Amino acid sequence: MKTISKIIIIAAVAFNALWLSSCEKEFYKDELYRKEISIVSGDNNIIGQEFEYGGDEGLLALYASGTTPLDEDCTIKLTLDTEAIGNYNQLNFDTQFDSYAMQLPDENYSVESWEVVMKAGENTAFLPINVTIDDLLPLETYFIPVRIEKVSAYMTSLTKYYALLEVHRKNEFATTQRSTYYTMNGTTQSGWLINNIFGSDVRRQSINSSKLVTPVGANSIAIMPAAKVSSDNRTIRQMSLKVTIAENEWINAPVYEEGVLTDEVKPLRKVTIEPYTDSSDAIEVVMSPVEVSGYDPTTETIYLYYRYRMPSEGIWYDVRETMVRAEI
Repeated sequence: MKTISKIIIIAAVAFNALWLSSCEKEFYKDELYRKEISIVSGDNNIIGQEFEYGGDEGLLALYASGTTPLDEDCTIKLTLDTEAIGNYNQLNFDTQFDSYAMQLPDENYSVESWEVVMKAGENTAFLPINVTIDDLLPLETYFIPVRIEKVSAYMTSLTKYYALLEVHRKNEFATTQRSTYYTMNGTTQSGWLINNIFGSDVRRQSINSSKLVTPVGANSIAIMPAAKVSSDNRTIRQMSLKVTIAENEWINAPVYEEGVLTDEVKPLRKVTIEPYTDSSDAIEVVMSPVEVSGYDPTTETIYLYYRYRMPSEGIWYDVRETMVRAEI
């Protein structure tokens, strides 16, 4: 009897094992071939794209999971996700309100149709979004929060049903998708300014730094003066200079060799410098009437000559600096 019982038990275990194995195969087969519609994104469901000034188009990618293409057309209706940015801010910054991301204003983007058709035989589709970045603040993070509202077939992903499209700004000189740095070398001298004539009774000091550059227009960047740095957004706005490189206006700049003026000149794109913000507590700046500021596109070098002071200070600083774009 014991032998028969053992045989029965072994047979039952073998049967259960075969049944479980068969179920697992069916389960993994279903998982492998099941179609789920999702929005392509990275960590925290964020997808970043660069946009150029003057209007640009971005593409939000949609994807159907599974090892085979779709068997039928799938109409995907998307909409704005009114809660995604708030959830992101609470999760990542809590009460650090200065770090909060903002929703891109309605007037800065347009979508021709919020419906996208993913064709049978394919597993990708794209939602075009037209974006204008010209008036955006350089230190803010902007998102377009999008989610899948419904699909005509298959399933919506339980995790990738929404995405935060981060709007990065770029121009010829910098991008916000990653930090853009220029290597800066130069000199500064403190003194006074009377009728645009600079005077000083102290020696000129050497300065150098790895300088963060932020795009703020089609041909404009924002920088801190000389070797100044700050992590406070309000201070950065107050102290930042707006440097504009003319697109088609050129100047002939004198050439110095080992600090000695030569008879040679080289063509540079004209550069103008002004405060980034127009307010009573912003930096004051005037361009040097002696040296010529310009940009050399062949070497990606910016030559700046200016004087600046903060309203809270009576001291002026005469600055000469050369900025060369750092290797990425």
